Amino acid sequence: MAPSGRRSITIEAPVMITSNKVAVWMDEEWMHDFFDFLKKHKLKLCALHHKQRKIKLTFINAKECTMFGLKYAGRKK
Repeated sequence: MAPSGRRSITIEAPVMITSNKVAVWMDEEWMHDFFDFLKKHKLKLCALHHKQRKIKLTFINAKECTMFGLKYAGRKK
């Protein structure tokens, strides 16, 4: 869950950064499912940054970030 007052959260994701700084998704279905999840819950992102096996999400405000953290943690895997 996102700490109170923060707009960003980092989560595990099947993404790999190559030596020439290109993000490669290891599981295309995960990416589609993730963006469908955001759309279904009407969560609005400001930015998405790829990291090695993680993505950093920045939301429009702290409330959106907290709502994402709660809903994402409670999703069915």
